[in-house]
Amino acid sequence: MEAIPATTELIRFLASTHRVVVLGGLAVISHGLSRVTHDADCWLEPNLSTELWCEAVKKILLEWPRLRMVSMGDWSELPADELAGYIEDFGVVRILGATQPFDIFRRPNEMEVSGFEEVWNRATPQADGTRLPDVVDLLVTKQDTGRARDTYDIQFLEGKAEEMYLERLPRASPDEALAMLARFLNPKVADAASRHADPRVREAGRMFLRELAAEGDPFARDLLAGFE
Repeated sequence: MEAIPATTELIRFLASTHRVVVLGGLAVISHGLSRVTHDADCWLEPNLSTELWCEAVKKILLEWPRLRMVSMGDWSELPADELAGYIEDFGVVRILGATQPFDIFRRPNEMEVSGFEEVWNRATPQADGTRLPDVVDLLVTKQDTGRARDTYDIQFLEGKAEEMYLERLPRASPDEALAMLARFLNPKVADAASRHADPRVREAGRMFLRELAAEGDPFARDLLAGFE
């Protein structure tokens, strides 16, 4: 009888011939959060044509014939010849039959197909051939999912991003600092930006604090009072 493959085997199989960015719980765990995950997620390079992207997924089913490809909504069987149309509409397909459900994204939550190259270039290479997205990119994929289980991940990732920014921002060049602020910003980061040596960076930080203060944020008002 065919052994049940580990989901990590499926990920390595994909990564042996294509660019793969790990997402979801596996990525959060790799960034240091101690928790369990009941499924696996990855972003298979979407710059392939739809046909070539689908062929890459179908090769998994040829390698492990007992696996099933299903739709995300009701887990109903998805015929291979319907994958192209399905993925254009929904951006993700699920593989069942391995040790964990395996979700393969062409278009992850809050990400655009065109953004893959930047995410890939910022990501960290892993021993299995995949890449681990940076904290901010991973945080983006967790936004507005409506899933309660993502709340703790978001808090963890925001904390890591804040820690990283507070350490890097004071030493960053003006252009690097502005690029950082365009990707992630919260009151503490804005406060750090407001103390940067470059006036453009300082103004970007204070502008964000003013917006928060106008919305009634007492912490932002207190920070602004310290400058003014």
